[in-house]
Amino acid sequence: MAIDRGSPVQSGLIGLVLSSRPGSGLADVAGRRSVLDAAGALAMLLMIAVSVAYALVKPDYNWDMVAYVGAALENRYEDPRALHVETWRLVDEAVTPEAQAALKFGDPYREAQWGNVDNFKSQLGMYRVKAGYIQALRLIEPLAGLVRGAMLLGILSAVAFGLLTLWILWRERALQTGLVLAPALLMAGFARMTSSVAPDMLLGLVSLGALYALFRGRDAIGCLLLVAATLVRPDGVIFAFAILIAAVLFGLRWVPVALAFIAAFVLATVMSKMGGHPGWWAHFWFSTVETQNSMAGFSPDFSLAAFVKGYARGLLSSLHASNWLPLLVLMTAGWAWLSRRSPFGMRAHALVFAMAIGALGKFASFPLPDDRFYFSFIAGMAILLAIAGRPRFDAAARLP
Repeated sequence: MAIDRGSPVQSGLIGLVLSSRPGSGLADVAGRRSVLDAAGALAMLLMIAVSVAYALVKPDYNWDMVAYVGAALENRYEDPRALHVETWRLVDEAVTPEAQAALKFGDPYREAQWGNVDNFKSQLGMYRVKAGYIQALRLIEPLAGLVRGAMLLGILSAVAFGLLTLWILWRERALQTGLVLAPALLMAGFARMTSSVAPDMLLGLVSLGALYALFRGRDAIGCLLLVAATLVRPDGVIFAFAILIAAVLFGLRWVPVALAFIAAFVLATVMSKMGGHPGWWAHFWFSTVETQNSMAGFSPDFSLAAFVKGYARGLLSSLHASNWLPLLVLMTAGWAWLSRRSPFGMRAHALVFAMAIGALGKFASFPLPDDRFYFSFIAGMAILLAIAGRPRFDAAARLP
């Protein structure tokens, strides 16, 4: 890499170091494409390794874990009391005494779920609707039990997501972008999701498979994975809907995506009905207005004030304590910048657009601020920008 001795970089200590023979040689090595490719791959591998290590050392025993374990056990225990006892027995066997105390007595809501069988049973309708995720917990149970298996499922999903991303970067000759993509994924919630029990990382994995298949023109595989994503979480249908909108607007083949969306929508509706979901407004009230100790028969009247309050709270929390919205803004700007310098195809533009409107649509459908709810969209957008724009640091180093 040639150093311009008249450039501003030469006026300081860094310039003096780079102008020396050892410094110049080091800069030349660091600027080689092969070295930068290896550095990008290493960054991705370190992101995976650090996230997994943190999950193993400091797992996040959130209350949702208890509910998912209870939902996975429901097909064995018709008696709510027996289900309650077995759920907590399994949890107590797997977590530390400190975690047990936090899960049972951390706040009035948790106390109400620990102390009342009917309260606990009434909450499970908001969890059993994720039928694919619940079935995945049952499948992994023989390996590690339900509680540790639930943690293991999150870790395995994260490893698979990270390795799939790395493979995509390698296949698309965009390994250098790992230097930027790895920290972006960490900011989007990758590490936190690895250490907690939730279906969001598994959803991210399936969604990424669908997105890349569609990017490569493998519409049949991509559409099947769009439907599979809805099995993991019913609101995965938003991912399919966003891609359908983009396909129509950008003039792509939209019929296969439309069929996938219809199948996903029907599947989500059936799972919600059969799973006993309390309904959008009741769940909205529970999550954004006031937590309910019991969801049995809970059917609040619609309130415009509560509706506005829920969205305002979600927006303020997203701006104050989450990263998904700032990341979305930054990547939208990056999309505009890269598309002027790289040969973005129409399919790439359509899918990046789908991820952007999908994230906003997810918030519009349910205004929760947590990054994990938007991970599929934010991570998908970042990966698409990496493989469609293919920014190269070695090429930038040679620019005048």
